[in-house]
Amino acid sequence: MHRRPHLILLAAAALGLVSCTSAPQAAARAGDPACDRALAVAPATVLGKSRTPLDVRGALAWGDPQIVVRCGLPGLEPTTSTCLVVNGQGWVVGDPDADPVVFTLYGHDPTIDVSVPASYGRSSAPGALVDLQHVAEALPTNGRTCS
Repeated sequence: MHRRPHLILLAAAALGLVSCTSAPQAAARAGDPACDRALAVAPATVLGKSRTPLDVRGALAWGDPQIVVRCGLPGLEPTTSTCLVVNGQGWVVGDPDADPVVFTLYGHDPTIDVSVPASYGRSSAPGALVDLQHVAEALPTNGRTCS
């Protein structure tokens, strides 16, 4: 019997046996000086995990799997999405069932997003926002708040 490797790979992918992870992409305004200032005050640890290498402009990472903060996204427009207030900062929650869960800082421009892999635990994810509070506070506000 002659097997075709590409068909076997396709079948494995369809069954979820092949996994691909994509590296985070730099945000459009990753080189904004406000991002440089904000990321300069990033903590040494997030959720107890040390900084890990990440070769993406305007982004930092901690742990394995990586908790990633990206700076340089445009400020969010008003939204009906869930918005958490953590230590005075508003965070819009992406799909809470996604892996990773992504939180986007609300009321700042430029802004950041924080991706927390599900392996850290859904209930632990907001702790990353606490750890990154000084980064959030360092970004210019745009007058919007969670309501």
